Amino acid sequence: MPQSLVVANGNLLINFDEHLQMRDFFYPFIGQENHSSYGKIHRFGLWVDGIFSWLNDGHWDITPRYHNGSLVGNSVAENKGLGVKLIFEDFVYTTHDVLFRKIAVHNLGDHTREFRLYFSHDFYLYGDKMEDTAIFEPELNAMLHYRKQRYFLLNGAWDHCQSGISEYTCGKSNYGDREGTWRDAEDGHLHGNPIEQGSVDSTIGFYKSIEPGKPRTLYFWIAAGKNYGDISRLNKRVTNLGPEKIYQHTYGYWKQWATKQGFKLRGIPKDAQKLWYQSLLLIRSQIDNRGAIIASTDSDIMKFNKDTYAYVWPRDAALVCVSLSRAGYFEPVKNFLKFAKNLITPEGYVLHKFTPDGSLGSSWHPKVRNGKSQIPIQEDESALLLVALWELYKESKSIEVVQRLFNPMVLKVGRFLIKYRNKDTGLPKESYDLWEEQYGVFTFTCATVYAGLKAAENLSHVTGHYEDEIIFRDAAKKIKKSILKYMYSEEHGRFVKKVFYEGGELKQDTTVDSSVAYVWEMGLLPADDPRMITTMKAVEEHLTVQTKVGGLCRYEGDFYHRNWEYEYSATLPGNPWIITTLWLANWKLEIAKTVHELHPIRETFDWVVAQQNSAGILPEQMDPHTGAPLSVAPLTWSHSTYVDSILRYTKKYQALKSKDKK
Repeated sequence: MPQSLVVANGNLLINFDEHLQMRDFFYPFIGQENHSSYGKIHRFGLWVDGIFSWLNDGHWDITPRYHNGSLVGNSVAENKGLGVKLIFEDFVYTTHDVLFRKIAVHNLGDHTREFRLYFSHDFYLYGDKMEDTAIFEPELNAMLHYRKQRYFLLNGAWDHCQSGISEYTCGKSNYGDREGTWRDAEDGHLHGNPIEQGSVDSTIGFYKSIEPGKPRTLYFWIAAGKNYGDISRLNKRVTNLGPEKIYQHTYGYWKQWATKQGFKLRGIPKDAQKLWYQSLLLIRSQIDNRGAIIASTDSDIMKFNKDTYAYVWPRDAALVCVSLSRAGYFEPVKNFLKFAKNLITPEGYVLHKFTPDGSLGSSWHPKVRNGKSQIPIQEDESALLLVALWELYKESKSIEVVQRLFNPMVLKVGRFLIKYRNKDTGLPKESYDLWEEQYGVFTFTCATVYAGLKAAENLSHVTGHYEDEIIFRDAAKKIKKSILKYMYSEEHGRFVKKVFYEGGELKQDTTVDSSVAYVWEMGLLPADDPRMITTMKAVEEHLTVQTKVGGLCRYEGDFYHRNWEYEYSATLPGNPWIITTLWLANWKLEIAKTVHELHPIRETFDWVVAQQNSAGILPEQMDPHTGAPLSVAPLTWSHSTYVDSILRYTKKYQALKSKDKK
C-alpha cells in the first residue's frame, strides 16, 4: 500500500503506513539511504490489563492525518476493546535531524491503569542488515543503533521530560529463525539484553499509570547523526529545550511556510483549499536541502521491479519548479537549478534520472538500438530545465540566478536543442517519451523543445545576449513550423502521439495521448486554436475512464499498473491519473469565457479531493473500479500539478468576475 503520512525536514524523511508504523527512514538525503527495508515494519505496540496489541493487528481504528496546513501529524488510533485512544503528532524538527512521535494516551476505562508503550526498530543501516550494533547507552538512558557514519539514538520521556525508558532489549532479527525483539514485548516485559551485533534490532518500553479523563503525553524521538557526538548533542538539546517547545517551533514554522504568500484562493471550495496548502507541504517534504526534487519516496513500488521512484527525474522536477515559482516558493527552485546545472553533460543534455546526491540513477534506456548507437535520453527533460529557469525569472526577477546559469545551462542546453534535430524534417531527433516506454519523435517532446528554445531566447534577452537571442528565436520558429507540418493529422483533425520512420517513410502514430495537451501548455498554439480544440476534445472522448471512479488515463491502451482481471476497452482505456485529469481541466479553464463555464473545472477539483487519503496525500494513479491508490503516494508531480491548477483557476475566476461587474 502507498504510504499514509510523511514527515521531513530536507535531510531526514520518514514514511508511515496506514497503521502509523514507520516504513521508510531516509537520511542524510531525502530519497537516498533508506535505513529501513521494503516490507519491513518498525512496530509500535501497547500492553494494558495483561493484553498486548500491535497497531497493525486489526484491532485499531486508525485515521492518519495532519494538523491543517502543517507537516505535523495529528492522527488518531483507537482500540475500543482495550479502552484506549492514542493521538499521534508526528514530526521532524525543522532545524535538527530528529524525528518526534508525540503520543497522547487516553484511558477510556473507568479506573487507573498501567499502560506500557513499546517501540521496536528493525533498522537496515545503509540499506542492508550486517555489521550493525544495537546498544543501550546508560549515560543517556537511550538505545543506539550504529554502523560506520550512521548513528540513530532512540529515547523518550513522559510529559515534561520526566523519566524515560522503562525497559529495553537488543537482539537479532531476520537472521535464521529470529523474528526480532518485538516478540519479547508481547508479554509486557523486556529482558534487558544491553548489546547485540550483526543483524540486529531493539525494543524499548515506556510505562505509565494513567487515570480516566487525564491523558498523559509520551514524547519519543530518534536523533540521526554521523557519529556519537552528533547524537549525544542532539539528545542533550532535546532534553534541555524540551520536546514540547520543539513541537511548537516546528508546528509554527510549517504553518507560516504554507501561508507565507497570503494567496486568496477565490472561488475554491474549502476542501480544495485545504488540499492546496497540504500539497505545498507535501511537495516540500520530497525536496532535499541540497536541491534534489524527488519523484516519490514511497518504497512500496519496490514490489514491482526492485527499484523505486526515489530519484530526480529532471522533467518531473522542472515542472514542479514551474508550480513552485508560480506559488512564490523560489528558494527550492533556485536550489534545484543549481543542482541540475551539474547534471548537464558536456554535450548539453541530461540523462534519464539521478540519485539525490547527483549521481546517475538506474535506467532502462539503452545506448544501442537496432545495432546503432543512440543517446539514451528523454529530450523533454533537458528542454524543461530552461522552461523552469525562465518561469523562475518571470515570477521572481532573479536576474543573478539567470546570469550564473546562462553559460552552463542556457547556452549548453539551448545549443543542444538546436543541434539535435532531423535535417530532413526539422523536428527533434528521436528520443524516449515522457512515459518512458517508447522511442520516437513525440508531440510532447517537440512542444517542450519549442518551449525550451523560447525560454532560451527570452533568457538571452534579459541578460543582454542579443545575438544568442536571435539564434534561439530563429530555431524556435523553424521547429514550430515543423511541428505543425508533421505532428498534426489533417485526416484525424488532431495532434498525434508521435511520428516514426518505417521503410524510409515518415508515419504518424495516431494513438490518443493526453500529453498532446502540452502543445498549448508550452505556448506553441493558443488553447482556443481550432486544431487544439479538436485535439483536446478527442483526448476527453477517448481517454475518459467511464467508471464510477472517472478521471483520465494517459493514452489509449495504457498498460502500466493494469489490473489484468479487468476488461479494458474504449470505455476503460486505462487507469485514471491525477496529472492527466488536471491537464484537461487546465485546458477547459484556459478557454472559459464566463464564470458559468468554470463549473466543470470545480468538479475536477472535487474529484481530485476525493482521491486523497485522510492525510491529504495524492497517488500517481488509481484503480479504475475501486479508486484505491496505485503505484506510489505521494507523487510529487500530482501535488504540484494540483497546486498550479488551483492558482490558474483563482486567477481566471477573479478575471471573469471582474469582467462580469463591468
